[in-house]
Amino acid sequence: MMSNLFISYALLLATLLGLASLSQAAPKELRGRVSDVLNGDTIIVTDDKNKKHKVYLLGIDAPEIKQKFGNQSRDYLERLLFARNYQVKVIIKKHTRANNIVGTVFATEMNSNQFADINGMMVMAGYAWANPRTSKQYVAIEKIARNRKAGLWEQKNPVAPWQWRKRKN
Repeated sequence: MMSNLFISYALLLATLLGLASLSQAAPKELRGRVSDVLNGDTIIVTDDKNKKHKVYLLGIDAPEIKQKFGNQSRDYLERLLFARNYQVKVIIKKHTRANNIVGTVFATEMNSNQFADINGMMVMAGYAWANPRTSKQYVAIEKIARNRKAGLWEQKNPVAPWQWRKRKN
């Protein structure tokens, strides 16, 4: 009788632990090929079913196209992705109201299974600001880029995209 009660509790505990692990499932991801680079922090990814997804790079904010360094930022992102054959994996953080994806973009290094964090590479090269409103992950990397005067940090007083957008409205 005691062993039956123990087995019942063990099964109940195992079931509850299994349900808890389901609620903490691995983050969703999207795999595909970059079909367009809209600017320094937005890409279009086409999945294996040929569906296009607009993806905003989490934790960064790149200059707008009409802003100083906007074209250079987009071009640098294009070169990063071209060097990796445009194949990406996006770890999805959330979806916007328009059902676009916000996530971290990873691309494989050529002839390797190693993935490079494209969002972080944009900040490290000085082609995007860290955006602590969405993620604090790249704040330290931005400080390094600033100290090295990389990319847009070579300017005397670079204007953050959110300030530029505010001035335009």
